[in-house]
Amino acid sequence: MFTVMRSRRRTHGATGRSRTRLDRALGITLVSGLGLLLILGLVFSIAHGSQQITTRATDLHNADESLRAATVVRAQVGLAVHLATIDDVFGTNSDDAIDLSLSEAAAGLGDLTAGTDRLGDGGTIDPAAAITAAEAFVATSEKVIAAVETRNAARARELSEIHDAAFQTLLGDLESVRDTLADSVTRSDAFLGQVGTLTRFLVAFLVPAAVIFIYRELILKQHRQAELEGRLESERRLSRAREEFIANASHELRTPLTGITGLAQILAEDPQLAESESASELLHLIISEANDLARMVEDLLTTARLDAGALHFDFDDIAIEDVVREVVEPLVRSGAEIEWDCEAASIRADGLRTRQVLRNLLSNAQKYGGSLVQVLGRIDGRTYVCQVIDNGEGVPDSMSERIFERFVQRGRKGVSDSVGLGLAIVHALVQGMGGSVTYERSAGRTVFTVRLPLSADADGLDPSWHGAPRPRFTSRVPLEG
Repeated sequence: MFTVMRSRRRTHGATGRSRTRLDRALGITLVSGLGLLLILGLVFSIAHGSQQITTRATDLHNADESLRAATVVRAQVGLAVHLATIDDVFGTNSDDAIDLSLSEAAAGLGDLTAGTDRLGDGGTIDPAAAITAAEAFVATSEKVIAAVETRNAARARELSEIHDAAFQTLLGDLESVRDTLADSVTRSDAFLGQVGTLTRFLVAFLVPAAVIFIYRELILKQHRQAELEGRLESERRLSRAREEFIANASHELRTPLTGITGLAQILAEDPQLAESESASELLHLIISEANDLARMVEDLLTTARLDAGALHFDFDDIAIEDVVREVVEPLVRSGAEIEWDCEAASIRADGLRTRQVLRNLLSNAQKYGGSLVQVLGRIDGRTYVCQVIDNGEGVPDSMSERIFERFVQRGRKGVSDSVGLGLAIVHALVQGMGGSVTYERSAGRTVFTVRLPLSADADGLDPSWHGAPRPRFTSRVPLEG
């Protein structure tokens, strides 16, 4: 099972601030969009209103022109009838004056017809009554003109009464149309004046407000940027101080640890001390604990280098059997029970980091696994597969995906003699050397599988071995299962 030791940062405050900034930005965007839409709506209203005023003004002009033309026609037709009556009563000759009046009346009728037609095309009001009255007035005018042209004064006077009535009807309808159009133009002009005033106010208010707001946001952004840069610089200084401390502490601890381990091994080889079971047991315990402490110091130093991006690999062709012996045999001499059975091969890797990977996996198996620990190695295509196996309980399925994270420990309840970096460092080192590492449970056993690339030659073996059984190196203890 796992004991999670990693301390997690609380992100509620940062999430809240991010959400507040998001809500603020959304609100600002909505308000700005609404303001822009309002201004665009007002501008559109002004343009549309101006167009409507222009159309109504044109219709008003047509109505006035129609009134003028009707008035001219009535006056000229009346004058022609009057002159024809005088000629009929007194025997005078006013043909020239009558012809002039009739020509003016005819021109006026043309203007009246054109004006009412344009008034009907305007579309701002319904001029149907005025158009009907104009048509009746035109028809009556033409009859009066025809009577005058034939010098039928009596008929002309009779028709002139009907002509006057038609004129009064047309006059009333055209004045109604004109007054309606004038009122519409006046109201539209007043409305446009109010809209224009509101638009000018909004533009005069929003533009300075927008400038002030944008300036304020830029200042706040600069402050936040400066604050962020200050925090980043503080983090960098803290990170450098931490890395320097870990590096210095690791180097300072290595020297006495090396001395303790070396002296303990020398004492363990003393025949006199070997005769004492208790002394031998204590020496093996000292060697084991010193090795564990040295491994933890190395893990801390490796972690610091990884964080600083200063971990470099020295690749070379190394014999896997040398790596296994250098790591396993000292552990066996210190009392560890480890079995191994590996095919000999040459891999392309960093020897120091490869030993560290194997040492961490074996330490993990010894501390948290079962009583049986095995190291198996074989060639698989262009890679070398090295497995560290123990018969321990393994980890819960819910935590198996996090086994290579930092500060996560694998082991039984109460085991806490580790900093929780071993497997995370294994993962980082193996990936740095172009390989992979996986964890699985198989047949009741915990299996860590490391894959590393072989050397440049075909199988990582001497060419003379091709076609022959691969050389193997094994422990003297027979492997189980």
